[in-house]
Amino acid sequence: MKRIGGCAWVGLLALTLVGATAWAQATTAQISGTVKDQSGAVLPGVEIAVTQTATGAKRTAVSNETGNYVLARSYSR
Repeated sequence: MKRIGGCAWVGLLALTLVGATAWAQATTAQISGTVKDQSGAVLPGVEIAVTQTATGAKRTAVSNETGNYVLARSYSR
């Protein structure tokens, strides 16, 4: 009887640890692109601003020397 109880306890502990690890996983969202003018030339140093319409949260980025930008957001579930 003690052996069954011990196995049940270890199983419950394992499920708890796996569940906690799965719950704590982070999610990443990203917006990226390249800023170019009408002739197709890349534009470094351009500020890009985005607004999340549901919350009003705003984020900005500046394009690098190749015109590329990345707006990344990490959050836990």
